[in-house]
Amino acid sequence: MTEPVFRKLVPEDLEERLREGIASAMRAGACGAEAFVTVSRSSRAKVQDGVLQDLSTSKRGGLGARVLRRGKSGIQTGIATTTDLSRPSFETLFRQAWELSALGDEDPWVSQAGPAGVDDLPPRYDPRVETLGPSDRIQRAQELEAEARRASGRVAAVRESTWSDGIGASLLLTDKGVRVADLGSSCSGSIELAVEREGDRQAGWHWEMGRHPGAFSLAAIGREATLKAERKLKPSRLPAGRYRVVLHPEVTVDLLGIIAGMLEGESILRGRSLFAGKLGQRIGSPLLTLVDDGRLPHGLASEPWDGEGVPTRRNLLIEEGVLASHLHTLRSAAEMGSEPTASASRGPGSNPRAATHNLHPLAGRSKVEELFRDAGDGVLLTEIMGLHTVDPVSGDLSVGASGLRIRGGSLAEPVDRLTFAGNLRDFLTRIMAIGDDLRWYGGSGGLSMLLDDIALGGI
Repeated sequence: MTEPVFRKLVPEDLEERLREGIASAMRAGACGAEAFVTVSRSSRAKVQDGVLQDLSTSKRGGLGARVLRRGKSGIQTGIATTTDLSRPSFETLFRQAWELSALGDEDPWVSQAGPAGVDDLPPRYDPRVETLGPSDRIQRAQELEAEARRASGRVAAVRESTWSDGIGASLLLTDKGVRVADLGSSCSGSIELAVEREGDRQAGWHWEMGRHPGAFSLAAIGREATLKAERKLKPSRLPAGRYRVVLHPEVTVDLLGIIAGMLEGESILRGRSLFAGKLGQRIGSPLLTLVDDGRLPHGLASEPWDGEGVPTRRNLLIEEGVLASHLHTLRSAAEMGSEPTASASRGPGSNPRAATHNLHPLAGRSKVEELFRDAGDGVLLTEIMGLHTVDPVSGDLSVGASGLRIRGGSLAEPVDRLTFAGNLRDFLTRIMAIGDDLRWYGGSGGLSMLLDDIALGGI
């Protein structure tokens, strides 16, 4: 971590005031006290048809004071927040959290981490992000639009082409001696456009992000956005039936994200998960291994510690089809008698909850062309809509989808207004082959998968 840059966002005197606030809570009788602060600075340029629509810079910050009070049968928790980081003292904020803790339910499983681990990961901050000025951002947004138009003569309109960049810092301090500081940078480009052919107009959108301005290709973003839109032109109806289905990596990311949410310890404990009681059991194809790696070198979601100050690690969630682990905070791990997985995430106004770091399946050996060939007269699904409606307990789903027919192992005409119905178990157990085309979408990775005997219907 670059200390001078970190101190521009989180000054030493702010850290000292936070420590004083923690000490005041302990004097009031707390059995634990924590301060979590985040500060970010971001800039954005948005153009449409080559004309600047928005150029903005913003700075945001937030602080959460969390106080723990020991009750008769557990710990009560109170949280107070502020966005005013210039206060001369935060003792009033911690007093508010202390008073609120008296109203909380007692929980025997709440605990805090002690200091452990070191920051031995590659830097998450790249100084190149701060070399950009307003004209650079405008130029990059315009270049992205130009690249999309060069990629296809069918581009009829660009709704917006956007370049964004920024830096962010966070700091967790606790009465137990934990001090977790992090500093990161990011850049992203995105474009939303429409293509047209013979009176049919379809939209496409794509984005990429990285730690520095050269981490991704604007031309590649433009090509992918136009490809997505062109693959929707002049769609046909798909006869209802059961098909071999190839999932696009972007679809796989979405589905695995839903599954990861069902692996959170709290969801398991409350019986709100399809996978409750399944630890150590086979839940999917032996071809599938799902990893969540907080220490992946250069991963966009890599961090040395989680939101509770526990050193991050590589977690095998599903190993060759067997449910191997849940995603735990300290609290859920204690209640389930499990080892913490360093999966806690938090904001200034929330208690820690489980989340993922660099969630991804292990790549297979199959080329995408081989998956299409093995699909025969199947379907490539490139988009699924409505996954938020999946029942987390039963795993039942009935969502919208679109994609391309596969005929004789080759991509053919677009199909849309599909219904992808069944159960998440179908997705997990009917995997026939896994592609070698692992792609990253921010902090999540996906790849192509071939599924057998999937119910698809036309609307």
